[in-house]
Amino acid sequence: MSARPAPTTAAFRTGAAAAWLARAHRRPAEVHEAWTHPYGVAALPCGVLYTAVRLPDPVVRAALGTDDLDTLHAALAAALHGPVFRDPAGARYYALVPPGTTGTWRLPDVECLGPEYYLGVPNPAAVRPSGMSGYWAVPIEGPGHLCDPVAVEELARLGRSRAGDGVVRWCNWHHGYAHGTELVQIIEQGSAFGGGLYACPDCRTVHHLTPLVGGE
Repeated sequence: MSARPAPTTAAFRTGAAAAWLARAHRRPAEVHEAWTHPYGVAALPCGVLYTAVRLPDPVVRAALGTDDLDTLHAALAAALHGPVFRDPAGARYYALVPPGTTGTWRLPDVECLGPEYYLGVPNPAAVRPSGMSGYWAVPIEGPGHLCDPVAVEELARLGRSRAGDGVVRWCNWHHGYAHGTELVQIIEQGSAFGGGLYACPDCRTVHHLTPLVGGE
């Protein structure tokens, strides 16, 4: 019987990273099961071994000055020094940072996810775009390898500045980030959700929505 070929260094690295990521969950086996398919996603709790800063696509593209994904991701790796995955369906990136970052984060328009948040993390082996599935724009190199929070904040500030007014918000109507998004509806605080609903200029026109005065 011929011997099996030895795993590559990249395979070892990916396996170690996957094992470490899964340890954030009480039942790591369920995480690995969710990653059975190459582009599977597992719901992992923030604030245990890591958390994430959610970066809208327009902020990242403005900060790095390119729309070419290969160029963008190479620049992202050089700027943040750690793992970042992309959610094409939500038009956003997630930079993994140490769990304590939540307590020191200072940018209210760019969210650092708190410990109550479960994050849909793609299979560490998914490192190339595939339709609307999540993938690692900057692959995780191994256990404990995270982005520098200061570098993430600097990139977010630069992107907001270059994007114009610096305000890029989620539109609750077309479910994507956009410039010029304004508050159009307040949800009663006694409801299950509270807060408000925002709409971009195009959706306000299509759905005949009027911004609320003082919504900012």
